[in-house]
Amino acid sequence: MERQEIEIFLVLAQELHFGRTAERLHISTARVSKTLKKIERHLGVELFERTSRRVELTDVGARLRDDLSPHHQGIQDAMDRARQARHGITSTITAAFMSALAGRLVTQGGERFMADNPWCRVRVVETQVHQFVSQLRDGTADVLLMPLPVDEPDITVGPVLRRQDRYVVVPTGHHFADRTSVTFEDLADEVFPTAASAFPEYAADYHSPRATPSGRRIKRSAEVCSTHAEALTLVAVGGRNIVLGDAQFKQYYNRPDLAYIPVSDLPPLEFALLWRTRDDSDARIRAFVNATVEAESHAAPITDNTPPSTHH
Repeated sequence: MERQEIEIFLVLAQELHFGRTAERLHISTARVSKTLKKIERHLGVELFERTSRRVELTDVGARLRDDLSPHHQGIQDAMDRARQARHGITSTITAAFMSALAGRLVTQGGERFMADNPWCRVRVVETQVHQFVSQLRDGTADVLLMPLPVDEPDITVGPVLRRQDRYVVVPTGHHFADRTSVTFEDLADEVFPTAASAFPEYAADYHSPRATPSGRRIKRSAEVCSTHAEALTLVAVGGRNIVLGDAQFKQYYNRPDLAYIPVSDLPPLEFALLWRTRDDSDARIRAFVNATVEAESHAAPITDNTPPSTHH
């Protein structure tokens, strides 16, 4: 049996109607009938019982359908994989994220990407503050979703997926703890932890500014933090440091020993997808970026249902 003959037989076995089979395959009803007679003549057995009112599979026809179906599907799958390979959308793409919010966004993007590209698997991994973009450079990640700024000559900054209001996180006994908001200027004389050395100075200065708009100093402590959890623990336990972050800290890292205060006059923190500049033409990267942007545009907003922080 030729492939087209197999396809006609299998569609007829599903439809049990010569007209619908012909319409589905965009061929004539006479072609369906002629092909079936040819198959039956070749096999020497009837595959369908046909009357003027109905078409039904014989026992032999049903067995042939069951035997052929998985093989035919395998051929279709192989053809699909070949078509995907033409566009480079195969194998595995590793998507890294920094922070819980980024993890949610990159996972949503990965699910949409795999729905559109079933022959390419998405592996999601976490990156930490102390790694910055090293996972892109060493090849353990193909794309990375993290907060900006990132200004590296070998890294492409893609579209911004989310903008988050800025928050300061303080111990519950801190003099900011009962306030509904603070300003950038209010942060004068406060102390931020020091970011790990792998975090470039321009990024550290953005996330933990050294001075207020009027030029008043904001201090840096000797304690070095490599992860969000380390920074928040240092704030809660040490009591000497505060951390500048975004709204996700209250949404995803809420702790009873911390207070989360909006900073009213700082620009929002932007989260963007990054990849190696040498991979700009990689079809997998382009498809993943497009899928993640599309997923985020249709995602329900993440609401903050956490109770306000209080201290006793």
